[in-house]
Amino acid sequence: MNNSVLLSLFWIFLLINPSFSQDNSYADALKSYEWRAIGPANMGGRVTDIDGIPGDVSTFYVSGADGGIFKTTNGGVGFKPIFEGQRAYSIGALTIAPSDPNVLWVGTGEGDPRNSVGYGWGVYRSVDAGKSWVHLGLKETERIKRIVVDPNNPDVACVCALGKEWGANSERGVFKTTDGGKNWKKILYIDADTGCADIAMELSNPRIMYAGMWTFRRRPWRFDDGGKETVIYRTMDGGETWKKIMNGLPDKPMARPGIHVAKSQPNIIYLMTEFQGGGTVFRSEDRGDNWVMVNDDPNVNFRPFYYSDVRVDPNNPDILFSISGRLSRSVDGGKTWERIATTVHGDHQALWIDPTNSKRILNGSDGGYQISHDGGDSWEIINNVELSQFYQVFIDNKDPYNVYGGLQDNGTWVGPSNSLHSAGILKRHWKGLAYGDGYYAVPIPGSEHEVYANLQGGVIFHVDSRYGNVRNIHPYPKIIGSAGDAIENHKYRFNWDAPIVISPHDPNTVYTAGNVVFKSTDRGHSWEEISGDLTTNDKSKQRTSGGEIYQDNTAAEFHCTILYIDESPVEKGVIWVGTDDGNVQLTRDGGKTWTKLNDRIKGLPDFAWVSKIHASEHDAGTAFVTVDQHRMDDFRPHAFMTTDYGRTWTKISNGLPQDDYVKVVRQDPINPDVLYAGMEHGIFASWDKGKSWAKINNNLPNVSVRDLRIQPRDRDLIIGTHGRGAWILDDIRPLQEMANTKGKSTHLFPVRRSTLWHLFWRIENLGDRHYRAKNPEYGANINFYLAKGEKTTAVVDIVDASGGVIRTLKDSTAKAGVNRIVWDLGHEAATKMENDTGGGFFSGPLHPYVAPGTYTARLKVNGEVLETPIEVRADPRMKLGQEVYAAKTQVLLELRELLSQTHTVINNSNTYNTQLEELKKKLVHNNTQELDKSFFDDIDKALSKIAKVQDDVLKRPPPSMTYRQRPRLREEIRSLMRAINGATAKPTQPQMSRLTQLKAEVREAFNAMNQIIASDIKEINERTKNVPQISVGSK
Repeated sequence: MNNSVLLSLFWIFLLINPSFSQDNSYADALKSYEWRAIGPANMGGRVTDIDGIPGDVSTFYVSGADGGIFKTTNGGVGFKPIFEGQRAYSIGALTIAPSDPNVLWVGTGEGDPRNSVGYGWGVYRSVDAGKSWVHLGLKETERIKRIVVDPNNPDVACVCALGKEWGANSERGVFKTTDGGKNWKKILYIDADTGCADIAMELSNPRIMYAGMWTFRRRPWRFDDGGKETVIYRTMDGGETWKKIMNGLPDKPMARPGIHVAKSQPNIIYLMTEFQGGGTVFRSEDRGDNWVMVNDDPNVNFRPFYYSDVRVDPNNPDILFSISGRLSRSVDGGKTWERIATTVHGDHQALWIDPTNSKRILNGSDGGYQISHDGGDSWEIINNVELSQFYQVFIDNKDPYNVYGGLQDNGTWVGPSNSLHSAGILKRHWKGLAYGDGYYAVPIPGSEHEVYANLQGGVIFHVDSRYGNVRNIHPYPKIIGSAGDAIENHKYRFNWDAPIVISPHDPNTVYTAGNVVFKSTDRGHSWEEISGDLTTNDKSKQRTSGGEIYQDNTAAEFHCTILYIDESPVEKGVIWVGTDDGNVQLTRDGGKTWTKLNDRIKGLPDFAWVSKIHASEHDAGTAFVTVDQHRMDDFRPHAFMTTDYGRTWTKISNGLPQDDYVKVVRQDPINPDVLYAGMEHGIFASWDKGKSWAKINNNLPNVSVRDLRIQPRDRDLIIGTHGRGAWILDDIRPLQEMANTKGKSTHLFPVRRSTLWHLFWRIENLGDRHYRAKNPEYGANINFYLAKGEKTTAVVDIVDASGGVIRTLKDSTAKAGVNRIVWDLGHEAATKMENDTGGGFFSGPLHPYVAPGTYTARLKVNGEVLETPIEVRADPRMKLGQEVYAAKTQVLLELRELLSQTHTVINNSNTYNTQLEELKKKLVHNNTQELDKSFFDDIDKALSKIAKVQDDVLKRPPPSMTYRQRPRLREEIRSLMRAINGATAKPTQPQMSRLTQLKAEVREAFNAMNQIIASDIKEINERTKNVPQISVGSK
């Protein structure tokens, strides 16, 4: 193909892919931006696997439901994420090869198919303990529950693949590799609806394996657990042949099976399941040839489809654990059970017992990860990484603003975007609001301690967070929440994730919805219906769920419900509604009349799950509809935009990855052309209202972005992920204003208002095993764009109102794209003391804070000079006048001058010392006869005088140890500077008096050194006048 044809194809590509020339270039320009995790870590999050190395108390691995993998090598003091950058973060299984702990096998896709899980991308393997990974295929398996590895050969493994959750597929069952995953063989397959729920290998004879095959299907309105082809199989020849082993089990439909082999007596096998009519725990003592029921209490295996998991003590075949809603232990072979771990979160998902010490147990649950050192009698909660799973995210307009949201099985929470603590954002800074599976947490504007929150099934609360007062304000409190029965006969139907929205026109008006929309104007004390049934009300999709063995109605399958409500911020009474059964409804008169818009939305899927609707802040007729259709086994993205109140629609998701579904689309409140899309794997931005998109993850893990918000005052982008907590992209003005860089070689963006926040600093010692997230950078973000070029040096001068340069900042790594230099709101520090060894509690330069006011950032780069103002405001919490700040800064600048003078004297005295010592050496070397011994005595005398001034007056002499040596002049000036600079207050009278004293002391020290220069050094120079030896520095 010749060059002209290639060029033509390139231009055609540009025409049909505008993102290639615009959005991708914008995203590339923003690569230097970093997302900031803010937690929370208090409550943990769902842990799907936890694995240790036998006998190694320092190393273990924690796998998140949708958070990737974390590794500790110091017993849980600290963790490092080791699965970053992969296509999927949903982990189903991690297995450490018994013969080589450096070999890790990972199966992605959570193996417990609840309604809100992510999906996987097959099998991965590491041969260096998680430092690097190789993808080994099987991506169509979607979810993998277990991997077993040959105890003698780390290249031989079997994968227990559950397969698709929402549809049929053939890539499920048991797969085997004998060459480290290069090739796979399907060794057990039943049909397209039956996958592998569990697999167990006899470690003393790895040819013997047991597989629990499970027929399961989930739909948006129900699931069916077990029955049909749900059977236990055994192979004695490494998977070449399989045999059903059901003798002694009830001849009735069986729920999901979980299997485990007693390592110390491998003839003993345990089965955890549930049969129609009864039967929970079964035991075989002949490798499954015969089974005996030992317990039939269904509470031991609370919800079989979600749990059905059992572990046996590797050293005692009669001690076993049921991993379920509660953690239960049996010490008599499963006959009787006791509940343990009652002080930690329930919904247990994973458990590992150290075969070298059965007392040491690692546990993972919906509440994170825990460790027991006494066989399960007591537990220690660790939870020092983000694994929290957000459903919804909200923000307020407080200063600093707060982030609110609901978490999977962990209630609703609120935490700060900036803790105003120097330690950062700690666990304690996040506060629980209400309980249950948490969804919405919506603060009332102007009264943010009041929050509307809810749990599953539309149970809505009014929370007063000042006192922890949680008031149930359900519109119809009859059989609510996870009721346990079908929804078909309920008066109202509320979704698992029912909506709440406060009117942007009246903070006293709140809406919630079941199958109708409710409105309250008195904090939920009373409600009125403002709509009829806005769903399809399909009775066939409202029946009991669970299947033929048991029923399970938690509200997760409640259907024909309203999923989302949004009211236009521009026009009161324009309310948009989306349902889980395909309806998009609109009222323009506050609910008096409603119009169904489905037929107008070209490309809207049947039975559309309308997960989000965003009403534009710019135009009353504009809205954005997000459809998450993966529950119908459709993993494509669906998003639509209208600009005329729903009369016509445009599909805006064509530029998004077509193999992943979108969770939320929102419009930027500042720039109407900018949109953001949270997807199951990452976040995207569009600069042309959805015509093209570009990924803006940067350092953000490739996790599910369930919701997002933009803080318009601070211009921050906030997201809630379903597996790694909440994240903030600070100061996105450059993202919003990328169009302003067009055609420019350099562009300096306007600077966001900066605040002289006073930070708390006093806190107990945290040690190293804690969770600490970053606050935003302190000061002013100076963002600038460079069109091209390799690394260059950018200089920013901070100029005050009089035109004086008070600080110069440099970045020698500036490059093409958006760069950021942060000014910490301080003046230039004092003249540097040479050879400063630092150390001590309060070492480092001191930059006197500026007073509130308007300053100028002057950017100098690549021969260009650009300027923009910086507004620095006082801490809004502190009631101090401008004159106080000005007085404080003036005192600090005077102290800085004293410190500079002191450092200059110290630097000069060091120079004198060096030159005097060199002079002695030269005189000895030259063997000068004219100089008698008294001349050397004079030099030593001068050195002694200099040392006395320096060590007794100017600064602490080496080793400069606090507590052992009194402070000298330098330390006293720095102490006073630190005290005044660190307090947002007017300097005290004693401080002012001390300033006066210090001025005098500096003069005295200056005079003392000048006296040495004028007498001793002058005399030495006179005696060597032919070759002057001592140069006098600046005074």
